[in-house]
Amino acid sequence: MQPTWPPPAWAPTPAPAPAPAGPRETAAPVAESERRVAIDALRAVALLGIVVVNVAAYRRGVGPILAAAGGDVGGDVSPLTVVLSALTEGRFYPLFSFLFGWGFAVQDARSRARGRSVTGPWLRRCLVLLVLGLLHATFLFDGDILVTYAVIGVALLLVRRVPPSWLAGLGAGLVVLQSLFTTGLVALSASITLSAESAGSIAEVRADERARLAADATVYARGSFGDVIRLRTEDLAFEEFLGLLTVGGTVAGMMLLGMAAARVGWVDPRRWPAWLRSAMVPAWAIGLVLSIPAAWLSGSIALGSDLPGEAALRWLGYSLLGPAVALTWAGVVLLAARTALGGRVLGAIAPAGRMSLTLYLSQSLVASLVFNGYGLGLGDDVGIGGAVALVAVLWAVQVALAALWFRFFAIGPLEAGTRAVAYLRWPGLRRQR
Repeated sequence: MQPTWPPPAWAPTPAPAPAPAGPRETAAPVAESERRVAIDALRAVALLGIVVVNVAAYRRGVGPILAAAGGDVGGDVSPLTVVLSALTEGRFYPLFSFLFGWGFAVQDARSRARGRSVTGPWLRRCLVLLVLGLLHATFLFDGDILVTYAVIGVALLLVRRVPPSWLAGLGAGLVVLQSLFTTGLVALSASITLSAESAGSIAEVRADERARLAADATVYARGSFGDVIRLRTEDLAFEEFLGLLTVGGTVAGMMLLGMAAARVGWVDPRRWPAWLRSAMVPAWAIGLVLSIPAAWLSGSIALGSDLPGEAALRWLGYSLLGPAVALTWAGVVLLAARTALGGRVLGAIAPAGRMSLTLYLSQSLVASLVFNGYGLGLGDDVGIGGAVALVAVLWAVQVALAALWFRFFAIGPLEAGTRAVAYLRWPGLRRQR
């Protein structure tokens, strides 16, 4: 199944038929006939990237990173984890942010076409995401991103009338400013540590960090459900604030870039400038190549660095390469959708993208039961290669189940609940035949 592309930019656009008036008319969710298969497929690809990135945290808690031996406490950097990190780490939460902004722009446009405001439905949608995110962070996975999306998503209402070119410029500026701000914080923290402590302070810092991570890993691997919840909630408010402080600008910037892309119809690569179509795949490849030394550095100093410049370079590479590679991932997938083989493959995985909220949360549910001590407890028994294979199989099963689901239903279960709150009416699960 290949995506149905919109007409090129020069084609005349027929005037939309007026919407029937009536007291029951409200802003409605996107109909199946209006869906962009390529965008749904892009969400499905992002789900795969997210579950691979999160596998380190599923096994050991949110502290360890994928590049540092896949979360093994004090483990050495390995070629496998460097490659996995270069492909995925810091790439897919920006991509989901981009798609989040894209979705908001689509909903806003449809609401305006019907003479309705998107404000009420959008605020209610963000409220649902906030609640789901807090529950997710408490009971399933302390690396939740939904809370950040909900908080920043509210602010999108303030810029929904801003022209696309301004949105793109503001979005890119936010990404760069966030990178520079957080890089400065990282360098300042490393400098303070050096100046305040003795020459052996870095070794002590690393030992303390290793001991903390080891203690957390023990709780995740052997603790009860209550033990793990207590660990997750100890610093939940601080961790959410820290997330907003360190990546909030990146998330907001990528949302604005997604809004701009949706407004100019860039789901269709035929609307791109010729140079961009030619440069997209090489840019993606160059970004991945540059990501390899960045991932190696990130894993090597994951427990601390005695050089402020080294610590700053690590974060700079993560925070700038991540969004850049995320955008090239989007571009490569959209280009692939234009080919016969790519269209068939992406059409096959697109159903997963239509229920991305359900699948994102269910990934955490299954992984917590597989890797944590209150479930199968495989976090200590399975290496990073085996863990990545397990979550890849989980994603493949989700894709198959999503395709089966949409044979009988029109919308995912959590998506239905979210839309019911957003539009104040139940959308109906059953597929209309």
